[in-house]
Amino acid sequence: METYYQPSKIYFDFNALEQLPNVLKKYGKRIFIVSTPDEPLVPLYNRVKDLCVNNGFEYYHFDQVAPNPSTTMVELAHKKLIEYHADVILAVGGGSSIDTAKVLALANQDENIDWDMLFEKFDSPYEDYGIYSENVLPIISVPTTSGTGSQVTQAAVISRNHDKCTIYHPQCISKEVILDPNLVATLPLKMSMATGFDAFTHAFESYLNVHHSVYSRFDSVNAIKLICEYLPKLHQDITNIEYRKYMSLSDTLAGRALSNSGADIPHPLSEIIGGVTNITHGVALACVFIPFIRVMNYKHEEDFAKLADVMDPSKINHSSSELVGIVEKFMESIGMKVTLSSMGVTKEQFDEICNSPILYHLPFASHDECIAILKQAYE
Repeated sequence: METYYQPSKIYFDFNALEQLPNVLKKYGKRIFIVSTPDEPLVPLYNRVKDLCVNNGFEYYHFDQVAPNPSTTMVELAHKKLIEYHADVILAVGGGSSIDTAKVLALANQDENIDWDMLFEKFDSPYEDYGIYSENVLPIISVPTTSGTGSQVTQAAVISRNHDKCTIYHPQCISKEVILDPNLVATLPLKMSMATGFDAFTHAFESYLNVHHSVYSRFDSVNAIKLICEYLPKLHQDITNIEYRKYMSLSDTLAGRALSNSGADIPHPLSEIIGGVTNITHGVALACVFIPFIRVMNYKHEEDFAKLADVMDPSKINHSSSELVGIVEKFMESIGMKVTLSSMGVTKEQFDEICNSPILYHLPFASHDECIAILKQAYE
């Protein structure tokens, strides 16, 4: 039996942010805003605060989220949340801000965040976990990147020392999402490409995952088509707001597919890499992606051939072996054909990545296959 679950209400249009007061009023008056301190986004944060104040809301702004959010930072935010007694959490930003908001919402009114319990009990994207607590807060997400898909997934990725760990729970899914392409307009070129490639991998990997459905594959295929058309165009014209619109759409489609199907080996490998090196998630994915296709072709021949047809509609009935060249051409067009060594990963860091015990326990590939992918990614 195939299943598909996507409960988020999405407002998608230019200037959709103006709907924020109407969305917030459904949930209460006290708003806990979660964001990074990024200077380019300060005008947006001020606009959000003005929308709150001018419509009778109170707010507390926690603006100390960092890339690859850590347990220590989330605990600091959690203390502020307990003191504030919020009615709703408003995440404004990329995946780091939204993932932080998810854990805060889940652990609302818990005296302390029990990380051992959360990471061990809620470790599968496929389990139908019941209600965690009656105190869980609703989440409203306002994405400012087009890549993580976190606004429509149940996953929160949190760093614990050098390990990036994931919590999966349906109560982490945003109740409502403001998807306004204008809010992504200031994202720099390199980050636009890295987050866009992240969305591509979500669509690609969820297509392969054994938990896919006809519904998730519909999202995957349409996201891949949009990204292959519009991300290279955005690379050539970073100011084009129409291209931004299609990337916002494709990011959400890919996120829905990922939420319902799950990823493949590039994602856990990129999280190990990110935990050791702090390389941007999308860049880490780019390092391992071509090696992944080469090493795992024997396992995905039929699907790789179908994905080659999706990515290159000028021809039908591609062979699986043609996919490498098609993906390489796409990655070159967006400036994302990179390796671990070209990104400054040292031999010592590479050895630490290869010695990760997680490589022995991944369901997508054997330990030997993981090492083969990583070695090619380093070259």
